[in-house]
Amino acid sequence: MTDWGYILSIGLVQNMFMAAALASVLCGVIGTYVVVKRIVFIGGGIAHTTFGGVGFAYWLQSAFLLSWFTPIMGAILFAVSSALIISLPSVREKMREDSTIGVLWVTGMALGVIFMEMVDPSVVTVRSYESILFGNILLVSSSTLSIMALLSVVVLAIAVYFYRDFQIVTFDETHAKISGINVNLINAILYILIALTCVFVMNVVGIVLVIALLTIPAAMANMFSKDLKTMMVLATLFSLTLSFLGIIVAIAADVPPGASIVLTMTVFFLLASGMSRFAVKGAVAG
Repeated sequence: MTDWGYILSIGLVQNMFMAAALASVLCGVIGTYVVVKRIVFIGGGIAHTTFGGVGFAYWLQSAFLLSWFTPIMGAILFAVSSALIISLPSVREKMREDSTIGVLWVTGMALGVIFMEMVDPSVVTVRSYESILFGNILLVSSSTLSIMALLSVVVLAIAVYFYRDFQIVTFDETHAKISGINVNLINAILYILIALTCVFVMNVVGIVLVIALLTIPAAMANMFSKDLKTMMVLATLFSLTLSFLGIIVAIAADVPPGASIVLTMTVFFLLASGMSRFAVKGAVAG
């Protein structure tokens, strides 16, 4: 029988729940923009470029002994750079957005592999590909948690400050331009926030599964409300509840927490989708 009292008293487990909670708040807010603006592919592309940043950081630590340049710093560098490239008007005019994202996606992954193969294992201990790609929330240390908390405060503060501009640009870019809003600048800021969120969430579920936390809770919220603020609240609550449930299932079943969180969200997404369709049919019949 599982001794939950003892398990929940373990520092690593507490860090795991705290990381999931912080990620849930970020994904609830930023993920709502991703879903409403229909830029899910951008989130996936940016998330995968972080692999190159992680590899780059390990290589710098190995080749130049830059121990202060952590994998999180490398991930932020690559993610934000990718976000800026995608948002550049000159790039968007000359190349389809999905093509740009695809190129950045595979380039980031390829660079990550090359950089990691160049690392001297006697100098730097590199996390396994599996851990980076699919996550290991148990590896979230107190220092990493502090960085994540600071990052989340910065992202949320910017999101609140630019809320009105984000709202207008998200729903109608043409109206935003007529209103005098610098659409290119607002899109760039939003993409940077998405990039920072991807870096944050990759510590919880890994690079490959980032897109799930960014989209599933917000997509569920969109089934029950079309109001942006209401969606953000619902998405945060869904993400928080299902992340905690996924962690509990992972502990009980002894399976990877990241994958458990995503599968838990997927199951409830399907249930919510079924309930939503049933409610619509009932309303039509009534």
